[in-house]
Amino acid sequence: MYSVRPFINNIFWNFNGFDQGSHYSNVVSKKTLKHGIVGSFLLVSTGYLLPILVATGATDIEQDDWRAGAFAVAGTEIGGRWLGNWIVVSAGISLLAQFFAELSADSMQIQGMADRGQLPSLFARRSRHDTPTYALLLSISVIALLLWLPFSFIIELSNFSFCLSVMLEFLTFAELKIRNGDWSKCRKAIYAILLIPPMLFNILVLCIASYAAYIYGASVLVLGVILTHAAKMNTSSNCCRSRICSRGAGCDGSECDDCCYCC
Repeated sequence: MYSVRPFINNIFWNFNGFDQGSHYSNVVSKKTLKHGIVGSFLLVSTGYLLPILVATGATDIEQDDWRAGAFAVAGTEIGGRWLGNWIVVSAGISLLAQFFAELSADSMQIQGMADRGQLPSLFARRSRHDTPTYALLLSISVIALLLWLPFSFIIELSNFSFCLSVMLEFLTFAELKIRNGDWSKCRKAIYAILLIPPMLFNILVLCIASYAAYIYGASVLVLGVILTHAAKMNTSSNCCRSRICSRGAGCDGSECDDCCYCC
């Protein structure tokens, strides 16, 4: 008998993270970001669909045999042992690449929050290679704390966090573009209808979560509220010391008309 919770969590986990390209929006051009998003969509979709079609069509692997290492078994059956070994090696390299990509995206997000005064300014500091040193260390520390947890539970926690963040993004889009935007009523209605299915699916993922995930989610929300109020208090006590510029963190404030000071 199949369990619904791991099935839904694995499906959702394989499709989340689509919004992380925005973490690089301040360090690349809009054209590069657009091409990167389109290219990654095609690459990821092909990387999922093509191996599954080949493995299911060219082998006799049953449904119950699909577990960790199934693609290597399929490769060995199709092309020999060399192909199975190559799949294992390429999967390991791919996992390392995904780890570093996730690590850099998370550190960019932390640095961006620090640049905007939402986190301590320590996390906005960069090394001589222009990388957010302390933001990277914080991301690595969080990963190290999660290593002892079962992988299925890590997926559940990741999904819970992503559901909260992406629902906030959808609600922000609805507030800024649908409710207060200058689009036509027909276009607003279409976007509102398109938002309903992903919102319902996010609610489903939250509803089937375990009690531990609810405790984690409540803790994260409380921590977020505390950090937000702490950032506001720090801004009030250090008036005119926090600066946000549309040109990015590299601006030093001299002769810049785009700088906005918190006071």
